[in-house]
Amino acid sequence: FMRSYIARSGAPLDVGPMVAVKDRLNALKNPYAHLKLADISLETVKASPMMWDPVRYLESCPSSDGACAVVLTDEAGGRAAEAAGRPPAWVLASAVRSEPSSFPGRDPVRPQGAVDAAADIYAQVGITRPREQIDCAELYVPFSWYEPMWLEAHLIAEPGAGWKMVEDGTTALDGDFPVNMSGGVLSSNPIGASGLLRFAEAAMQVRGTAGEHQVDGAKVALAQAYGASAQYFAMWIVGSSLDPLGS
Repeated sequence: FMRSYIARSGAPLDVGPMVAVKDRLNALKNPYAHLKLADISLETVKASPMMWDPVRYLESCPSSDGACAVVLTDEAGGRAAEAAGRPPAWVLASAVRSEPSSFPGRDPVRPQGAVDAAADIYAQVGITRPREQIDCAELYVPFSWYEPMWLEAHLIAEPGAGWKMVEDGTTALDGDFPVNMSGGVLSSNPIGASGLLRFAEAAMQVRGTAGEHQVDGAKVALAQAYGASAQYFAMWIVGSSLDPLGS
């Protein structure tokens, strides 16, 4: 998948290591992150052992121990929490999609399930310009090159342009579209909880409770998880209010 993406998009080979450095630096700000590598740099990533081309050891997720839970309630419960000074994350949309792992014409770089799940949640919320209307995203990126792939598959970047958002710093914590502020799956991967962590971290952002990895003013956040051979997808959008877009 990743080699196909590089060949198709013309992405420079430094993009994967750049994602790894970004996420691991973000992890230093997250007290729950498993891996904390203060000496991370492009040079250390590129000097780490090759796992399979183009992914090196420091571009891959760990095996972690951990758990995650979220509490869901109705609107009345959310209003009560709000009144008690515990700002809720309002679930504005959710969607799941799946597709076979192999069939004639399947595009593993841009799976249709990924595209359709994103289009569904955007339609539910009224999002027509994802890159402008969403403040940040927690995406399931167990290997560095999935970040630009998902940015494109989820209609945030144009086809072939996801890597440019990485290269120009757009997806950094202080960028215009921060991705994996928590350090992501590259920094913590408790199997079975990794996907739910993306959803919980997105909720923390719009609640303003993400601590040092908080995105200033985050009102709308996207979360995504995938499974198996990039064939099962779950996504949601959470907001700081029921109408964060002011519609």
